[in-house]
Amino acid sequence: MRVIVVGLGEVGFHVARTLSADRHDVTVIERDRARAEELQGELDALVVVGNGSSPRFLREIGAADADLVCAVTPIDESNVIAALAAHQLGAERTVARVRDPDYFGTEGSFARDVLGIDFVIHPERATAEDLAQAIELPGAVHVEHFVDDLVSVAEVVVTDRSPLLHRSLAERRPSAPHGVLAIMRDTRVVAAEPGHRPRAGDHLTVVAARENIDRVVAYLAGHVREVHDVVIFGGGKIGLPLAQSLENSGRYTVTVMESDVERARVLAEHLRRATVLHEEGLGKEALLAHGVDRAGAFVAAAGDDRANLLAALNAKQLGAGMALAVVSREEYTPLVDALHIDAGFSPRLVTAEAILRAVRGANVEAVHLLASGGELIDVQVDPGCRADGKSITKAESVAGTRVAAIVRNGRVIIPEGDETIHAADRLVTFNVRGGISQVAAAFDA
Repeated sequence: MRVIVVGLGEVGFHVARTLSADRHDVTVIERDRARAEELQGELDALVVVGNGSSPRFLREIGAADADLVCAVTPIDESNVIAALAAHQLGAERTVARVRDPDYFGTEGSFARDVLGIDFVIHPERATAEDLAQAIELPGAVHVEHFVDDLVSVAEVVVTDRSPLLHRSLAERRPSAPHGVLAIMRDTRVVAAEPGHRPRAGDHLTVVAARENIDRVVAYLAGHVREVHDVVIFGGGKIGLPLAQSLENSGRYTVTVMESDVERARVLAEHLRRATVLHEEGLGKEALLAHGVDRAGAFVAAAGDDRANLLAALNAKQLGAGMALAVVSREEYTPLVDALHIDAGFSPRLVTAEAILRAVRGANVEAVHLLASGGELIDVQVDPGCRADGKSITKAESVAGTRVAAIVRNGRVIIPEGDETIHAADRLVTFNVRGGISQVAAAFDA
């Protein structure tokens, strides 16, 4: 597939690297010559200097023949113009990252039906949704749902009360059927094996039927603290929709700390029950004064990664039940684990996920990227494909992946033996290092 990426910022670089690693023909357009030259050697892609919003320039580099044009610059207007121009030139599909909800709101029908932009990505709003889901499942710091919400995959932090301590994974006594897919320790992720012995502080990636995921998480974590009070540091494009989502659930007492007085006034107008505080400090005294030590969850969602990491670190040390940080820049991601912050959430990964869905095979229903670099893929088995009728062992070998769950006729199966794959099955697969093209091809007729 021929892909053009407009913008070589954090998001554009990650998207280009992910797509080129998946063997797509990628061209990147960047206006800043110095940045283009700096990153050319780090990408297996053609990097050209130019204005990606210019119809003339897009025509010159062959946008008319592109299968996909992704506009992911930091400027919403540039992205909309680039996607619109590419569509008019004849690109097969177009994607625009749009951060300001005032353009299209949460509904993409205007962009699609009137402007011809196939996908509009709202990374901050999607990140807020991910944060809300993590807060709603005590004991987990990430959770994703697949196959029409029948299957859940969660990232669980092992506590010192976990029954898994000093035991191998093979010795666990599950309260409900589940699988352990991966273990993250000291920023290193490995595929889980029966002989692995989890330690306190390890993060386990687990899969179960959605109806069982809360019991599984509670069992593996060993200690679950119910969340009633949530403190959000930063009321911007992530903090506001997160606070609104938690308010609407009716289950939480929400406090939002905002350093900008004008923004604090805006938040107070948009939030009905949350407490909005104008607070410029992020040190322990300021956090303690606002009850962070008693909060079930603390979310650092300001516009500065370093401020988010420091605030989340202080909140965790003060005793917040769960400390989550929004981390946009890739170089800060390892600090999340090093500082013992429970989890980091990246708008960059959300954007890459959306673009991968745009380049997926026809049988791939959903893609989720883990901060560790792994991939979860929801894929349908087509009749007559290479994996149809084969055992899971053989299907996994063909696809280069692990089958984490099977949904057959509405029933969730967590494979324990060597199940047989059948046409029309929906699978959730897991790869430690990606590989969507190989997975899609194995299950596509």
